[in-house]
Amino acid sequence: MLGLVLGGGAAKGYAHIGALKVLDEGGIKPDIIVGASMGALIGGFSAAGYTAQELEEIALKIDKKKKRWLFRFRLSKKGFIDGKNIVRHLSRHLQDKKIEELPVKFAVVATDIEDHSEIIIDKGDLIQAIRAAISIPVVFMPHQYAGRVLIDGGFVNPLPINVAQRLGAQKIIAVNVLRMVDYPEKEISSVHPTNKTYNVKKVFFETFDYITSRLVDYQLKNLKDGILININTEGIGLGHFEKAQVAIKRGYVETAKYREELQQFK
Repeated sequence: MLGLVLGGGAAKGYAHIGALKVLDEGGIKPDIIVGASMGALIGGFSAAGYTAQELEEIALKIDKKKKRWLFRFRLSKKGFIDGKNIVRHLSRHLQDKKIEELPVKFAVVATDIEDHSEIIIDKGDLIQAIRAAISIPVVFMPHQYAGRVLIDGGFVNPLPINVAQRLGAQKIIAVNVLRMVDYPEKEISSVHPTNKTYNVKKVFFETFDYITSRLVDYQLKNLKDGILININTEGIGLGHFEKAQVAIKRGYVETAKYREELQQFK
């Protein structure tokens, strides 16, 4: 069985649509799709039968005005975005689909902040599963589902290769859209100061890249029979949802480099 793993990355995750276009063109059809965060959203549409072209058409309709509506801010101690408009948007396309009734086996990862566990959602309401999987801490209000309080699973498992294997995938195509940071251990020594300034935003994103890169590295140890496609999404911010066209093109161009290797998965 062929598994497709789509990693997290917020707006960077639009690059997954470009990757799916290459797979569609090559006639490569996964038996299992597993997604984290934005990969869960794109993967859910794909598992429900949407083609990459149809996904692209939906994504390109999100301009700055639509983005403001989708991510409407609310002052709350639980988070800045309640996600209700996102659920409305998803409902227009996915209606009341159940995961276990999809034509392709599908699962998402989320994190239970009450019992500190990784939750694999592979049955039940598709939209509720996606909503749980994209609940970025602090930004989104945690999502209450099946009696649990869930947040974005990408903060624990941004490229859930192990989940796809657990569900039966024997070969895996894993698509990562996050920056990979190769930082070695060094003993302390004096260096010339760069005199760069680091504000809170810069420190947060650097730290985010370090943590997710290490988590992706950890998952790659499980990739015994498969391929990793790293997509360079530099210049596309996590919140740049109006840059779908740029991200999709980047995903297509980067994935197209692997056309020959991907033929083994037909």
